[in-house]
Amino acid sequence: MSEQEITQQIEELKSKLTGNLFEDGETQQAIYELKKQLQPEIETNPEADNFDDEGCLYCGS
Repeated sequence: MSEQEITQQIEELKSKLTGNLFEDGETQQAIYELKKQLQPEIETNPEADNFDDEGCLYCGS
C-alpha cells in the first residue's frame, strides 16, 4: 500500500470518529496501525507521531 493510500485511509477513518472514546476505540486503533506503517518509530517513541499534529493518541487530548 502506498503512502498516499494509507493517508487516504486514515482520513476516511477520522471522518468516522464520533468523539466518544468508547465508541471510537476500534477506529482509533485502526488509525494507529496505519500510522505505524508510515512511521514505525512511533510504536517505541509516541512523541515522534507528527501526523496532522492532532494531539496525544494515548491520552485522548
